[in-house]
Amino acid sequence: MPTPKRRRKLNPRQELFCKLYATDREFFGNGVQSYIEAYNPDRSKPNWYKSAKSVVSIMLTNESLCARINELLESEGLNNQFVDKQTLFLITQHLDFNAKIRAIQEYNKLKSRITDKIELTEKYIILDNKWKKLKSQEKT
Repeated sequence: MPTPKRRRKLNPRQELFCKLYATDREFFGNGVQSYIEAYNPDRSKPNWYKSAKSVVSIMLTNESLCARINELLESEGLNNQFVDKQTLFLITQHLDFNAKIRAIQEYNKLKSRITDKIELTEKYIILDNKWKKLKSQEKT
């Protein structure tokens, strides 16, 4: 069994970024604003905002940062139990039927009640939007 990778310890600014991104009401889910608040980039430079967006894009692919953000989200209550309750709410509500249908579809997908796979016993191909059976290429 492979050993799990050890996460790199975050520096104070990275930790602040993660906390702002995952838990702060003002910055929640907004990577650029969280970055600006945590790192205070030099706004006198041309294209500073565009640069901040690029840096955030890279930061949000960093394994250590993403793991910390997920820890913070879970500690704030975004976990399987919370999502299950929200899904239940959407399924049982009668105001937004589009949301209700999507929640039912997602529930069925999670429970593997409906699959996207089609299993065929013979080989077929789609030609001109019609299913055609492939001819056997066996030699006699």
